[in-house]
Amino acid sequence: MIKERKLDEYIKTKQYRLVNSVLMWKNGRIILERYYNGFTKESRNVIRSVVKSIISIATGICIDKGFIKSLDEPVCRYLGDFNQGIHPYHRAITIRNLLTMTSGIYWVGGVHYHCPQLAVLRKSPSWVEHIAETDMIHVPGTNFNYSEFDIILLTAVLEKAVGGDIFSFINDNLYIPLHINSGPWWRSKCGIAYSCAEAGEGNGGLNESPSNLTAREMLSLGQVFLQEGVFEDKQIVSGKYVKEAILPSKYNSAYGYLWWLGKDFYGCRGFGGQNITVVPDKNQIFVIQATPTARGKEYDDIIELLRES
Repeated sequence: MIKERKLDEYIKTKQYRLVNSVLMWKNGRIILERYYNGFTKESRNVIRSVVKSIISIATGICIDKGFIKSLDEPVCRYLGDFNQGIHPYHRAITIRNLLTMTSGIYWVGGVHYHCPQLAVLRKSPSWVEHIAETDMIHVPGTNFNYSEFDIILLTAVLEKAVGGDIFSFINDNLYIPLHINSGPWWRSKCGIAYSCAEAGEGNGGLNESPSNLTAREMLSLGQVFLQEGVFEDKQIVSGKYVKEAILPSKYNSAYGYLWWLGKDFYGCRGFGGQNITVVPDKNQIFVIQATPTARGKEYDDIIELLRES
């Protein structure tokens, strides 16, 4: 109970009123689990950009199952809009570039979760065509830029590869084996499937999205990577892919295949404080969930507190 009291006092002192869940797992068991603001272990919280890391896992599963032959396949094999010669760099963009956020397509993220480029995209009758008509500012694979366009394109590639709805594929091959009970992802009018916590039309209602996850469900995603793709003795994604996914990319040492990397940890991050942090040398996983606001507060200091205690 010492850790729990220390955590409660810290959150109160820091006035972290939006933190809903804090979970710490070590050596095969949950050793701390605290909920605030009426949340319980059954409560579901938005995941925001944690969905990017989920898409990464789905990409690895697609490789394992042969839906994708190689991460170095060009995107234009799947998306015809990138095979029209609109820009000379289009045919050079690979799946690996999308996984490492190095497509070279122009992107400016905006401030406080308000992104003009996404606002314009939502009005387009074809998202992929709209992105294909966006300027290229770098040779693919030469510059990191954290871009929603890259993850949207990767989602579209995966849907072409599996020949169907990517959420259904993720549900069958990842969520169900991990006992994750998620509702379907939002789908744009032009047919792009995506977690509505990222690309939905405005922010209204996103905190009640069917794609929300519990803290324990987020924990299971971290367990898959810590255990080299295995969950409850079942190989979910190959260990080879997991090892590659948490290697630093050439143009950003803090980023792998849609997973954030630190000195001795890796993990998933979502806007507003959603956090899965894996510390492999200590066999630890931390989960934080919070109610996001426009200012996008992060709570990495909570993890540091727990690691030191």
